[in-house]
Amino acid sequence: MAGKSIKFLERSPVKLNFTKKLMTPYGGFAILAKLFEKLHLQEQLEAIFPVEESSPNGTGVFAKLLRFGLTVLAGGKRFSHGMFLAGSEKIYAAEFGVKRLPGSTSALTRFFGKISSWQKSVALAEGLWQYQFERMIPWKKIGEDYLTLDTTVIVRYGEQEGARKGPNPKKKGRPSHHPILAFLNRSGYVVNLWNRSGNTASGNGCVEFAKETLARLGDRLKLLGCLADSGFYRIELIQYCEARALEYVIAAPLSQVLQRVIYQLTNWQRVDEGIEVAEFEFQHQDPKWERARRYVVVRQRVVAGKTPPTGRQLSLYLDDAEWRNYRFGAYLTSSLKNPEQLWRTYRLRAADENIVKESKSDFGLEGFCLEKFYATEAAMLVRALFYNLITLFRREVLPERESRHTWHTLRLKYFIIPAVFGQDGDSPVLRLGVSRRNLRQKILWILKRLDVIWENRIAVEPQPS
Repeated sequence: MAGKSIKFLERSPVKLNFTKKLMTPYGGFAILAKLFEKLHLQEQLEAIFPVEESSPNGTGVFAKLLRFGLTVLAGGKRFSHGMFLAGSEKIYAAEFGVKRLPGSTSALTRFFGKISSWQKSVALAEGLWQYQFERMIPWKKIGEDYLTLDTTVIVRYGEQEGARKGPNPKKKGRPSHHPILAFLNRSGYVVNLWNRSGNTASGNGCVEFAKETLARLGDRLKLLGCLADSGFYRIELIQYCEARALEYVIAAPLSQVLQRVIYQLTNWQRVDEGIEVAEFEFQHQDPKWERARRYVVVRQRVVAGKTPPTGRQLSLYLDDAEWRNYRFGAYLTSSLKNPEQLWRTYRLRAADENIVKESKSDFGLEGFCLEKFYATEAAMLVRALFYNLITLFRREVLPERESRHTWHTLRLKYFIIPAVFGQDGDSPVLRLGVSRRNLRQKILWILKRLDVIWENRIAVEPQPS
């Protein structure tokens, strides 16, 4: 104890004092230390990152990435949020086996700023994805999955490289970045990411992005198909999927010509209350669209007093009292599934939209922007790595009923645990402030489960009750 206790409330006998003991609000990060050790994360990142640390007083590559990653996992959205870890750096350094963590924000911004060229960004991406694909993601357990392509708009408020005015539904007229991402739909892993300028259309470069993604995936799993929103309604991507015999379901923009076709349909089939599906074949009057292809359309009735369903109205027919009460969605597909099955397949994309939301809310995808474009992309790639690490943790380590929990929920449950760092004889010890017996048992069970992770072979342990 330091100094004399003071009485700070008249109505309570409790006094206020201070302690010099090392403490942390994130005692549960010790679980991550064990996960990182099992996955040889330190050795891999130090070998991958194309940055040389020459200063004898430097903290090293992994220590900087660790400080950055823990800031993200603690809920940080910008580099200045490193203060979330302030006062606990010695504990994390001891837990994760590094000499020390960098103490300043500028150390991290300078570090990522060294990824200033396309060549270094490519080298970093190749190394990070290769590590995750070869040493981390449990392909045998996944077996088969859908590949989803998506984009998102990230608003910027400065004059950073690549921040341009473009499609921006929330902040019209503001500069932005417009990254493109690829996910595995069922298992939830991010498998590719490119940052792009804000004035880039959603589908620009989508074929090259798909080629790169599929080349990395190789034959590691069976791809059930490709799902994409209307931004990827590009004949070049469609033809590429067809050339690879990869089934696809791509949302079609409700252009005027498609609206006219839909308005003439009579083969509607009821699939649920207020939901009907139909199909048709259509060929655009463009030489690139060399033949007719199959479309499935869904219409959902708007019910007064209830939240309107997703989809759009047919703007050409708003004067029609019957048709303006429906919302429509159209999908171009190479699948032979019946319309209802096809619609339910595309609805799987809702899981990917949740991945984007979680990446923004829990992993700071919209933050950590640097002046240099490729430095910003490097920070995005590292956050994608940490997202996949947490996905591995919740899918392969936690009980089945918790495997879909968001990181926000898991952080509150297992990681925001006050802890005191001290000694047990000659050995350092971290004492977690856990009063509930069932939580103590659960943490011990998780640590035991982590002991069986080795090269993606997950042993089956009885789950705690």
